Amino acid sequence: MNLPLQIVNENDISRADSLFRAGLENRMQNFANMTWEDRLWLIAGDLWHVGLKIVVAVAILIVGRWLIRRLAKGLEGLLEKWKIDYALRTFLRSAFKTLLYFVLFYFMIAWLGINTSLFVAMFAAAGLAIGMAMSGVFQNIAGGVMVLVLKPFRCGDWVELQGQAGTVMDMRLFNTVLRTADNRTVLMPNGGVFTSIVTNHTSARTRRLEWAVSLDLDSDFMAAKKALMDILVAEKKLNSTPVPEVVLNMITSDSIDLLVRGWVATPDYWEVYFRVNAAIFQVLSEKGFDMGTNQVITVVKREAES
Repeated sequence: MNLPLQIVNENDISRADSLFRAGLENRMQNFANMTWEDRLWLIAGDLWHVGLKIVVAVAILIVGRWLIRRLAKGLEGLLEKWKIDYALRTFLRSAFKTLLYFVLFYFMIAWLGINTSLFVAMFAAAGLAIGMAMSGVFQNIAGGVMVLVLKPFRCGDWVELQGQAGTVMDMRLFNTVLRTADNRTVLMPNGGVFTSIVTNHTSARTRRLEWAVSLDLDSDFMAAKKALMDILVAEKKLNSTPVPEVVLNMITSDSIDLLVRGWVATPDYWEVYFRVNAAIFQVLSEKGFDMGTNQVITVVKREAES
């Protein structure tokens, strides 16, 4: 249905202004012609009317605040029952209370007879200005909500985020707090955290350990393999399933490359990793092999002097 378009010209505006002025002058003239007793009764009636509105508005405020607290508490209990993260519960509770307070003040202003359309327009303009000025902050809030809902990691996990690695100490609405291996605290804005690649090293219960060992081409492969398997079997914290293994990874023109693998519980990862490193160094030293670094172990079999 097409509604007729009404065009207000300057004459209509002038006519409305003239009517308002005429009505105001008429009321002022009537007030001037009243006796003092009538004036007092008129003022008392207006004061009574305004005072009654103020009293009712205060009552609306008191009852409204009580009701908002009860509703917010009920929402908090419901979110806790659904096992929603604490930081997200706090944010949703605050947003819910803010919305209800806005509705409450809107009804109070309407009851007092203030033009609500002007109030709504001012609030919308202020919201637009604040939103444009704080777009980055709202991006971090949105990212924080998504991180708290989707939970790509939890507190205590060891993760890599945006080039930083560390233990997740806290998941806040605006940022995620990491504690690095050298005890530094890193605050990661959630806007970037949610859109970046997340590597979680501790989300699974077990992890695979792997060592690379390079032997000289004419070395005794079977003897080296047996020595390395003995190390894996002797390590009590290595899981029996999957079975630890030593496999031939690559043969080059001057070396035989082996991979030593075993599975371990995630909390024991670094403890077992370094202990097996030391065992490989010790065993290969005792058997007369020359070794390289702790992570890529180069083993060279020495020829007996003729």
